[in-house]
Amino acid sequence: MNWQDAVGLGRRVVLRALKSQVNLPEAAGLLHATASIGPSFERSLLPRTTIQQAGITGVISAVNYGVTTTLQSAVEAISKRVAGDLAHGPKSQRAVMLGSDLFTLAASYGVVRLLRQKPQESVTRASARTAAWRVAVGAGTGAVAVVADAAVDLISREDTPSTVSAPVVLAVGAAIGSGIHIGRSRRLLDTAAETDQYGAPVRKASVLEPIQAMVVGVGISGMLYGASRVESFVAAGLGHLVGYAIPGLRPISRAIGHGMILTAFAITVERGIAFANTKTEQAGNAIEPAYETRPDSDYVSGGPRSKVDWDTIGREGRRFVNMALTPDRIEAVTQKPAISPIRAFVGYDSAESPNARAYLAMEELDRFGAFERPYIVLFSPTGSGYVNYVAAETLEFLTGGNCASVCIQYSLRPSFLSLDRVGTAWESELALLTALAWRIKSIPEDRRPKLMIFGESLGSQSAQDVFEKEGVQGFDILEISRALFVGTPYASKWRQQWHQDPEGVDPLGKVVEVASASEWNALADERRDAASVILLTHHEDPIPKVGPILAVQRPDWLGNPEDRPPGVPPETRYWPLFTFLLTAIDLLNADNVVPGKFDAYGHDYRADLPEMVRIAFQLDTDEATMERIEAALRRRELAWAERRVIAEAFHHAEKSVRDKLEGWGVDHTVIPGIVSTPRPTAPDPYQAPLPEE
Repeated sequence: MNWQDAVGLGRRVVLRALKSQVNLPEAAGLLHATASIGPSFERSLLPRTTIQQAGITGVISAVNYGVTTTLQSAVEAISKRVAGDLAHGPKSQRAVMLGSDLFTLAASYGVVRLLRQKPQESVTRASARTAAWRVAVGAGTGAVAVVADAAVDLISREDTPSTVSAPVVLAVGAAIGSGIHIGRSRRLLDTAAETDQYGAPVRKASVLEPIQAMVVGVGISGMLYGASRVESFVAAGLGHLVGYAIPGLRPISRAIGHGMILTAFAITVERGIAFANTKTEQAGNAIEPAYETRPDSDYVSGGPRSKVDWDTIGREGRRFVNMALTPDRIEAVTQKPAISPIRAFVGYDSAESPNARAYLAMEELDRFGAFERPYIVLFSPTGSGYVNYVAAETLEFLTGGNCASVCIQYSLRPSFLSLDRVGTAWESELALLTALAWRIKSIPEDRRPKLMIFGESLGSQSAQDVFEKEGVQGFDILEISRALFVGTPYASKWRQQWHQDPEGVDPLGKVVEVASASEWNALADERRDAASVILLTHHEDPIPKVGPILAVQRPDWLGNPEDRPPGVPPETRYWPLFTFLLTAIDLLNADNVVPGKFDAYGHDYRADLPEMVRIAFQLDTDEATMERIEAALRRRELAWAERRVIAEAFHHAEKSVRDKLEGWGVDHTVIPGIVSTPRPTAPDPYQAPLPEE
């Protein structure tokens, strides 16, 4: 094929595409999907990467296409059934469809206005308003598609009432989306000063972003069109089968076909999540090369005196017990005498039930002498069993090791895949806290240890839900003197109850929520003196904000721009469903951690934790010691991260060499100097005293 033939073929393909027609439901879906590209660039709490932006744009467009196509199919089927013989000619058919869409739009919008948002409204009311809004938008896009096609037919002097020009629909949708995006960019210029909420300079002329949106929009529009043709073909086939099997459903068979495809998509997503659960559980139970050997301390699980099976505490448990500070390391930093801290960890596989795990944890604490220490802290971990190293080590530095930390694992998956395990988590923690309370009450009052709680992310939710029906009084009942909850998810029922009724849940003002130590210090003295439960929540952290209600109801943090907390962009508007999806994408960027470089941003609380642990648990020390602790925490985190990376690299290299020699038939276990047998990893490089400042 020469270049002239190639050009001719390309010309024919383009001309055919320009003449392509789609039915009205597909046209409405394409128009809505394309128009939603502009709003998908709305700013959220955290900046997104280009790939994430393309992904969320595609998801929003695909959802809008599917929902609008299904709704428009239903409107079309009902209108044809109601109109009957009235819609016998091309113009009559178009008039009936336009009238049906406009009637549906007016009725739905009336419901939206009737159910306008009000304080403390029910989820049912918010859901009904959002459903009406979705129907109104779907009907509106259908009406626009009908009018656009009528204009094309008028110009071309053709009558195609049952089909709509695909290029015209895509062009109209792109124009609407671009207009929305340009308006958003101008709002940014109007509301921002010299920088946006990410610290990036705000341009005086917002030309680049609309062009970028158009370029991305054209690409996604093309993909959407191809996907729509496939979806339409499959939906038509399914609808035909439904109409053949059940003749009475023929008028709505196409809508049923689209609904079946949406259902299949949902099932595929569910199966994908199940597969991800399996893979992450395997990873969560893997033995890392850096932690293959058991700890030699008599005061940690997995050590010589422990009865917890080493093989059952998972990856995070092995990290937690191996990283316990030693007296000499504590003394090198604090320059004060220290003892070995206690760390008890019970893995998800260590016992079969929540109560059994709690019993095992109590046995470990008894065995290690935890009730002779002045502080016992329950660490409520994230979904994978991760306990924040900064919090645990700060506790041990500030107490000179004279403390006991205990943790019960409830899942091997990351937090976002462990939402179904929250019930298991709070059962374990309730059982353990109850046992601890009774044991502490049996000790003479002058020798009782202080019982405290630290929870992070999903661990905060599981620990708080223990007190769901008790308010703050539950902490007193279980002898809990202090608590620090970091990055509590929106789903925490206890936190929601406190936000909705602070005086009822906390009549004495014991609960405080701050974003930093500076916010804590800015509180009135009487407020700080009364507080014993501290919630540390960054304003731009999406985890405390993302919940299903966000899809149907505007949150308080997106209220009047001048009243929004720091970190929430003032130019951002609330869009039903869109805002939920955009904030959900923020979860991917909430915890970008660089070992040894502490930050206080998003869901990364490491920079806050040393001072907040000191404040929350009332562990006072001088500023010079605190500075040395801060430096040591960063060095230790970087050292452990390096150790894991190096050990993993050596492990894979050694395995590769062994596999190669085995393939040659060589007995590699007896060849000196070629492959060494596995040996313990190197000691922590920071075990030596730190140099004098």
